[in-house]
Amino acid sequence: MTIFVVLVILFVAQMSWWIIFQIKIARDAKSFMTETYADEQKRLITLLNARYWAIFDAAQGAVQSSPEMNPPHPRIADAAVSGLARESDMSGNNLADSLYFRLSGTQGTYLLFLNRDYPATCLGTGGPLLIRQIPKGELTRPDWVTAEIITPNPDRIAEIERQGHKRLRMFLMEGSFFIFLIILGTYLVYKSLQRTRQIRQEQLLFVHSITHELKIPITSIGLFIDTLRRRQYDPVLTAELVPKMKDDLGRLNHLIDNVLQVRKLSERQIEFRRDPIDLSEELKRFAGQLTEKTSAAGGKIVSNIEDGIRIQGDIEVLVRVWESLIDNSMKYSPAGTLELTISLHQHKETAVMELRDNGPGIPDGMEEKLFEPFFRGDIESKRSIPGSGLGLYLAREFIRRSGGQITLRNAAEGGCIVRLTFAKIR
Repeated sequence: MTIFVVLVILFVAQMSWWIIFQIKIARDAKSFMTETYADEQKRLITLLNARYWAIFDAAQGAVQSSPEMNPPHPRIADAAVSGLARESDMSGNNLADSLYFRLSGTQGTYLLFLNRDYPATCLGTGGPLLIRQIPKGELTRPDWVTAEIITPNPDRIAEIERQGHKRLRMFLMEGSFFIFLIILGTYLVYKSLQRTRQIRQEQLLFVHSITHELKIPITSIGLFIDTLRRRQYDPVLTAELVPKMKDDLGRLNHLIDNVLQVRKLSERQIEFRRDPIDLSEELKRFAGQLTEKTSAAGGKIVSNIEDGIRIQGDIEVLVRVWESLIDNSMKYSPAGTLELTISLHQHKETAVMELRDNGPGIPDGMEEKLFEPFFRGDIESKRSIPGSGLGLYLAREFIRRSGGQITLRNAAEGGCIVRLTFAKIR
């Protein structure tokens, strides 16, 4: 458990560091590319303005040194220039959509027209920089290209952010998945430790129950033998003690047989027959045999058994289960107050048998746990009640493997109800 907790802490720390690292990488990448684009923007603006200054100076010198500009002077033959003309020749033309410099020459004023697509041609398409809008009309200065005209491409910045968010989501999803696995593993480890503690407690209870169940008959038999030895085999005393010794031996044999049955069930060494059984007649016979025993102990039995109900099963196994259930009712009910109701009826295609007693019932939430082997609830409260915690476990396994079901619940008026259900046959 300690190793697992250390690994969990290390993993969470590692995933947290990776997530923080990815956030930092995304921020640094965005900052770096933003700075790179800004530097590229400044460099391109400087180059273009220097180019236009050179064109402006060359054109200004040409119109002053060469009055006749036909053909145009080679010094202004440039891809950034679209033409040169006297202003007087352009009178009447709409120059609103043109981009030009006004030049003063010896023969008057000249207009140097610029190629408005030239900056975009220099940039290309899909690059880190973007042309916003080229101005129109007359330019007052040759260095007319500004940061408002050439700006970083927002799609490139957005793509960097998307890539950063994509990596972050990937790590968050992977981290969440692994955290889920950690939580699941923690839960399984916790349940395993809880089950281990439960098994340890059940083992302690089993050891206590077995030693208690073995010690009492052995001590009793030893005392009976010592008494017979001291009384020199008094026939009257022998007739009184021998049946008690036999009962104690039967108790020992029953305990050992239960333990052996658990082993055989776990190894599937027991075969269950599926013979046709008149459950109504068998249950009436069992209730009749039980009446005398219960009356002798100060209790009473009420039977309500419907006739003609048949099932498939092993009658020896069923009788053994019934005896175990009756034994539980007698052990947990106050002496001389047992009231037991045995009922059998059919519900659709199902035979339903119920054993109802007037005992203390079962604690809430223990309906299923009482069927676990060696489980008897609170150890201290069960010390005075004989038993090994195997009766209900064996009863459920016998009934299940015979094709039936068994459940426990508390009655509304008090006591416990054990229900056995089987598939009815004709």
